[in-house]
Amino acid sequence: MYGSIRGKVLRIDGFCALIEAGGMGYEVELPTKTLAALSEGQEAFLYLHHQVREDAELLFGFNELSERTVFRELLKVGGIGTRTALAVISTLSPEQLFGAVSAEDSKLISTVPGIGRKTAERLIVELKDRISKLQSVPGVGVSAADLKTQGAAAQAAGLAVDEAVSALIGLGYKESLAVEYVNAVLKEGMDTKQIIVAALSYIGNKNNKNTGRR
Repeated sequence: MYGSIRGKVLRIDGFCALIEAGGMGYEVELPTKTLAALSEGQEAFLYLHHQVREDAELLFGFNELSERTVFRELLKVGGIGTRTALAVISTLSPEQLFGAVSAEDSKLISTVPGIGRKTAERLIVELKDRISKLQSVPGVGVSAADLKTQGAAAQAAGLAVDEAVSALIGLGYKESLAVEYVNAVLKEGMDTKQIIVAALSYIGNKNNKNTGRR
């Protein structure tokens, strides 16, 4: 089993990076936060999750050990596969996820692409009992007081996300696109206004790129 990799990033293609280590090239699937920190031609170190299937062996890479730990816990939740688990890691930090689970904030969790309300509720039920166990994991652990604080923060973040999505819908965007745009710019600590401004800037840049390709 592969636990980590250090090597040169040869190519980045979509959500996958080709990393050369020891004369071999390894294709590693990545969450967007990890992907954003990589550059072709530069050396990278990643923690790996190695999944063996009948038809393939897959590698998933993470900058932080805590992200890999959360990824593995997510895979234990019914209905959560690797793609959805990556989407969760891409959208929410471990602290945000634990805060949402503690606060039973299914709205915030369901902003993750591929997760509906029912899956979010199941995730909360299945992860809530494991939070105490995860407290002992370096880089992941949080105290009860922290969970309470993060839970309140998660509720506030969920409200800001809802309001931002509603604002974009009010401007004429479809709900699915509004959620996509908000997720693309969402960062910890952003309020409703900041999310909306960032989303509109993202949309403008995206439209300009599309126009330039014509």
